[in-house]
Amino acid sequence: MVKQYIDGMLVDGLGEPFGVCDPATGEEIATIGAATAQQAEAALLAAQRAFSSWSKTTMDERVAWLHKFRNALLAEKDFICDLLSRETGKPFRVAVEDFDWCTDCLQFYAEEVRRVYGTSLPCYNRPYGNTYHIVEKRPLGVIVGHLAWNYPLGNAGFKIGPTIASGCTCVLKPSSDAPLATLYMGEIAHRIGLPAGVLNILAGPVEELGPALNSSTIPKMITLIGSSRSGRMVMAQGATSIKRYSLELGGNAPCIVMEDADLALAAKSIVDKKTSNSGQMCTDYNRIYIHESIYERMTGLVLENLRQVKLGKHREEGNTMGPMITRAARDRMFELLADAKQRGARLLCGGETPAGYEQGNWITPALLADVTEDMRVSREEIFGPIIALRPYRDLSEVLRLAVDTEYGLASYLFGHDARKLSQAFEALEFGEVFVNDAGGGPQLPHVGVKQSGIGCDSSAWSLDEYYELRRIAMIP
Repeated sequence: MVKQYIDGMLVDGLGEPFGVCDPATGEEIATIGAATAQQAEAALLAAQRAFSSWSKTTMDERVAWLHKFRNALLAEKDFICDLLSRETGKPFRVAVEDFDWCTDCLQFYAEEVRRVYGTSLPCYNRPYGNTYHIVEKRPLGVIVGHLAWNYPLGNAGFKIGPTIASGCTCVLKPSSDAPLATLYMGEIAHRIGLPAGVLNILAGPVEELGPALNSSTIPKMITLIGSSRSGRMVMAQGATSIKRYSLELGGNAPCIVMEDADLALAAKSIVDKKTSNSGQMCTDYNRIYIHESIYERMTGLVLENLRQVKLGKHREEGNTMGPMITRAARDRMFELLADAKQRGARLLCGGETPAGYEQGNWITPALLADVTEDMRVSREEIFGPIIALRPYRDLSEVLRLAVDTEYGLASYLFGHDARKLSQAFEALEFGEVFVNDAGGGPQLPHVGVKQSGIGCDSSAWSLDEYYELRRIAMIP
């Protein structure tokens, strides 16, 4: 049975066992004894004990542990990626991207922590040497991290990297839908002898573990990658003490394709992004607006690219899209498509259970045209392989529609007119604006505004959240 990782030990969960199923087949691939609220408390106490010594270790020692952990992960890359592919339904290629995201984060924070500096400030009414004002950054304390199922390892890297680098300690809770690869990281941490309590990983029902972790007075910060509803719940449960929050929440990303856009690039980007993880990304294109002068041509290019998508599971050769995480998530796609068609959208392809894939949580990627703002695919985060197109005429009007949402995570533009791009950048109320499929990396902040979160993941700005300021004012 799969083990929990608490206080440096691999232990059985003491709660009711639960199964983890392969979304591609519906087959149960592992059974886990769920961690209990009492074990969550034990993990928090272990992290608290460890913090007293870990926070005082040298930077070189912490960096060395990050490299040792990263190297141990790399040594088992194929096994971990196979495990991740089976529990999430990702094609193996996408599981590799998730794994690389994690190890890139560990490498980045091992380097970035060496650039965390304090400062000294002059006293304005005294001569130099008479008074000293010094501000330093010190490790914050115990961190609780709630991870999402769509990119389990990348999410874990977001949290483990800054925790270990800064001198904090943490308790991570992966989603019960996909906990196996993350729990296996605990096995690796145990194997390399990571000091007990620095990293704790436990899985179990959110209804039990969530309140136990969030309402404790031990954590100094709670981090979450999940829905806006989950973010509000975490903050409510955490109100037992003064805590920090770093929350990356839901999105409803607009994508505006302007008349001078590279249409081939835009069409390929839309299809690739909506199918590589079965559209299960909070930053995915949700509301796609295409200038009316290129609307029909662009629709045809998207359809052409969509027909090249090959469904398949795990390591099957050439597959570009796997199943959705659960049957309920898949069935919600059918509901969204039915609502759109009832309100006048045209379903140009997809949106069906593919022949031969009746087992598991499969759906063919769907293309909707002539979508309107009153449809559920416009008002809700789709989180699945539905491409929802609509034409627009005036940039100012489409920008007004783009920001007409409570969310503010990612937004996308395709075009080359600098004046229009500048106008859009100033109008878009989103933490991230991507132009012409520009990418990212661990050095860049992943940040939301409005109901899409507070704080950020990735980058030096995220690392800052793992420190508190300490000031000394001294007359020698």
